[in-house]
Amino acid sequence: MYLVKNSPRALFAALIPLAIVEAVLLVFALAGGQLTDPVGVPAPDQILVMYAGRMAMNAAFLFAGHIVLRQWTVSSRLAYGLMGGVMAALSYGIAIRNHIQLAAPGDGTVMTIGLLPAIAGMIGGFLYGQFAGLSPVARADGEVSAADASGKPPPLAFNGPVRVRTSFAGIVIAALIPTVLATLLPYTLVPLLMNGFGDKSTAHIFAAVIPAQTFMVMMVISVIPSSIFMLCVHHLARASSRRNAWEYAAIGGVAAFGCALLLAFALPLLALLVVPAAFCGAVMGAIYRRFAGLEPMPLPEAVIATDPNTLVDADHPSRHQHGVILSN
Repeated sequence: MYLVKNSPRALFAALIPLAIVEAVLLVFALAGGQLTDPVGVPAPDQILVMYAGRMAMNAAFLFAGHIVLRQWTVSSRLAYGLMGGVMAALSYGIAIRNHIQLAAPGDGTVMTIGLLPAIAGMIGGFLYGQFAGLSPVARADGEVSAADASGKPPPLAFNGPVRVRTSFAGIVIAALIPTVLATLLPYTLVPLLMNGFGDKSTAHIFAAVIPAQTFMVMMVISVIPSSIFMLCVHHLARASSRRNAWEYAAIGGVAAFGCALLLAFALPLLALLVVPAAFCGAVMGAIYRRFAGLEPMPLPEAVIATDPNTLVDADHPSRHQHGVILSN
């Protein structure tokens, strides 16, 4: 039996999705404050302390969930993903209850906005289980395993043929990429780089036009088609015996380019999205390969024969020419 290790590096990687979501929510709160009460915008030190406090809470809850799973001897990445979602939701609930944030969500949006940290927490928990690694459970004093008692050497590492495994978590993570690129980049980074926070129209875009609910709508619309697309890309790469991340990125980019090009014939306006779609497909393929991992190739199916005389070699003459049997 194995347990997930205590790893600061894995904890840092797990906090990256939560850090992105907390930063986006913080920007929304700041933009809304500039729109409603420009004079009461918090000082930079207060913003930094608030953000650091939220990240410290997320890190503490995530590590506490890891300790609990270690006590329960649970090491599956699915369990760690669920744990991350629960812990992020608890952290968000405590922050709402104790006002550990710049601005409270509007009426009717508490649950909707809370789904964003929960999803980021699920991805973070999966990343912790992915990057931390496993260690064998320490045995009790005097306990000897059956392999040690028999005197046989420990099993060697597998060195046979492998293929990229079908990973549900990898498909989900890759399927969120179109939502992130289509929602956050055009409506947050582009207006910010063009106008800055000083422009009240930018604040209006942040606070009213592109709230967190838009992210949820885009995710609901795109997650199922993106998952189907990523599954097709994975099986296409597996059929062509491709295992490298760059090869997955190339196959994903070409497939997305082809799909967007076919749709452009029906809707000419979609021709503007051909190149962004190819870039998005390449990112999805590379991310899926990064989190999917490898698995051994399955063994060939056993051949069941009742007559040994019917079994012939691959280069037997009977496989290249027909035989004639005279029968009355």
